[in-house]
Amino acid sequence: MAKLNQQITLPDGRKLGYDEHGPPQGEPLFYFHGTPSSRVEFNQVRNESLLELLNLRLIAPDRPGIGLSSFQPGRCFMDWPRDVIFLADHLGFDRFAIVGYSGGGPYAAACAHSIPKRITKVGIVSGTGPFTEQALMEGIPKTNRDYFDLSHQNPWLSRMMIRMMGMMTRIAPGKVIANMMSTLPEADRIVMGQPDVQQIFLAMFKEALRQGPRGAQHETRLMVTAWDFKPQDIQIPVYLWHGEDDRNAPIVMGHYMANTIPNSQAKFYPGEGHISLFKKRAEEIFRALRP
Repeated sequence: MAKLNQQITLPDGRKLGYDEHGPPQGEPLFYFHGTPSSRVEFNQVRNESLLELLNLRLIAPDRPGIGLSSFQPGRCFMDWPRDVIFLADHLGFDRFAIVGYSGGGPYAAACAHSIPKRITKVGIVSGTGPFTEQALMEGIPKTNRDYFDLSHQNPWLSRMMIRMMGMMTRIAPGKVIANMMSTLPEADRIVMGQPDVQQIFLAMFKEALRQGPRGAQHETRLMVTAWDFKPQDIQIPVYLWHGEDDRNAPIVMGHYMANTIPNSQAKFYPGEGHISLFKKRAEEIFRALRP
């Protein structure tokens, strides 16, 4: 049974919010959401029966400034593993698996780099690579690139734009979905055409802005600035899954991570996009991440 909207207090006084899914005694698996998104995102691939079958206890935390988690000024990717360790200790997990989706990929990689002895397995699904590598930006729609760049070049304007996007999810949700679908490949459009998926997408974005746009803007800014760790220094195996038609995180990002992480094990899927891959392959991915 799911346990939703939980919070703990971190050593510095910040709150960390998270949801739990699956059997309470299952093998622990942390799910890191995309950007801008929130813990609610997991509902896109949520399958309680599958988690029961695989005996997985899935923990989906909000990153700082998102949803139920307090903002953390000046944070970087390598700050996140400390929060994860504290939450794991709070829940009684000695070791655990991690899966990072989309913009959650760099955070999964940061954990693989920083806390390898606590991790049983780590996977990245449709993960983003370093946006500072210009060759990796090819294939990203211009509207997306402009949105990313604005978060770094004009944070105030970026926050205002994100706030407006949040308003649109409430007053014109159909237009938000239509605008997003216009840039998606066919495989993703088919999935996003499902009313339940649309509702989850709107809910996860609204939850990302629960505290206002500052957390989402900071998350986006981190995506377009240099990572504070080197993926080539990761010593443990990392499983990668990536759709070849992905436009949000183009396939060149998947190949970059596969070629850069020394012990990566990558699978690439023709005809799959950014959203469709995880939706269709959730069982395969979760099975691979079992201890």
